[in-house]
Amino acid sequence: MMEFLKNKKKMTITATVLAAIVAIGVISISANAAMTVNSYTADTGALSSVLELNGTVETNTCKTYYSKVDGIIGTVHVKEGDFVKKGDIIVSYDAAEIERLTAIAELGAQADLGNYNNSIQTGNRTAGLYGEAKRNLGVLDQQIADTQAAITQTEKDLLERKASLADEGAKLQISLIEWSDEPDSEEYENLQKLIQSNAYQQQYSNDIVQMQEELNRLNVQLAACKEYKAEMTSQKASTQLGLMTSGAKEELEAIKAANELASNDRIENYKAASEGIKAEFDGVVTEIGVVEGSDVARGTKLVTLKSVDDVVVRLNVNKYDIINIEEGQSATVAIKNKDYTGKISRIERMTKESGQNTGIGVEVKLDEPDSDIILGIEAKAKVSTADLAEVLRVPTLALWEDEEGTFVFVARDSKAIKTAVETGVRNDDMVEIVSGINPGDVVVWNDTAEITDGMSIKID
Repeated sequence: MMEFLKNKKKMTITATVLAAIVAIGVISISANAAMTVNSYTADTGALSSVLELNGTVETNTCKTYYSKVDGIIGTVHVKEGDFVKKGDIIVSYDAAEIERLTAIAELGAQADLGNYNNSIQTGNRTAGLYGEAKRNLGVLDQQIADTQAAITQTEKDLLERKASLADEGAKLQISLIEWSDEPDSEEYENLQKLIQSNAYQQQYSNDIVQMQEELNRLNVQLAACKEYKAEMTSQKASTQLGLMTSGAKEELEAIKAANELASNDRIENYKAASEGIKAEFDGVVTEIGVVEGSDVARGTKLVTLKSVDDVVVRLNVNKYDIINIEEGQSATVAIKNKDYTGKISRIERMTKESGQNTGIGVEVKLDEPDSDIILGIEAKAKVSTADLAEVLRVPTLALWEDEEGTFVFVARDSKAIKTAVETGVRNDDMVEIVSGINPGDVVVWNDTAEITDGMSIKID
């Protein structure tokens, strides 16, 4: 706003100077002469604001491929700047060399496994017996604990069942005593039968018999487990001295695991290398680090690929314009005279104070990039910072500013009345008026002369 207002032509002749000029007769101005002015009736309507910025086409997805094997480069299928599709072979190794190296790696893996097996097989039967005893003892301890727990629970259940029946029998005896004065009654006879039945159940009921049988079975099982445990304990003690130390065995196992990992890694890498280095996405080859026929070591940089599907335009926005930029705002980007749509996807939370990229970094992610795009090329972006449907608006030309603030001149009774206003969104043509005037008010301005408050005017 300040830049626009400063660029307006301002008249600097003050009332005092005019009076002096009139006094000396240089010129004569009639105070009642009406100035012809331009006018616009303040109305409501759409108002949009677009910020134009310059930027560079880049990508957020970049992949540098390094050699995972020692080998010989067979063919480089691309040149720097070439476009490749996902799955295209970029670099391939010498097939015969890869086949030879794969065979060597596989033989090495077999040799490592043979050494491990030989070390294991050098243990004698004592080591096998020790292992058997150790494994069985662990199982036996658990079996003994489980069996003992089952015995304890069964004994408890049996006692509780017998106690329940005994309690029931006692209650029946009490009832029988209560009916003893009527020995010939049916109730008395039923109680006698129930007491006899209860006495039988306390000894021979199905659940009590089953629990007693289960208790006998568990005791036999417990005795057998303890006997077998004694046997395994003796076997473990007698074979322990002939065992390989735990440290030596751990070392052997670690060496085996490390050899397997290294061998599998080498073999997998050679098999992958036999298929060549393939593009993982559509993109442009930006750097090639090898030539055909060259020997390469593991870790050698082969090629760099930048995606054309994740294209962004990197902009630098000054501290005055950044206040109007927000993530998600729509943008139109012109690249090679072709327009693309996109949105603000990133705003850096810092400012660059030196170099060509001074300002705050902003990225526009393109919605539908295509193969016509050239990475690194300059682009022009138009960012829509506002798109209002119904706002009170006047021409930007009618807007003025002084030490008291922003104002316009409103035509009333053929005079220009200075009126303070509060503004909002603006573009090169129109400005939003938040407060100060109403729809239908006529604002006036003159492109070549200064208007003063209360001046007589004539609308053109």
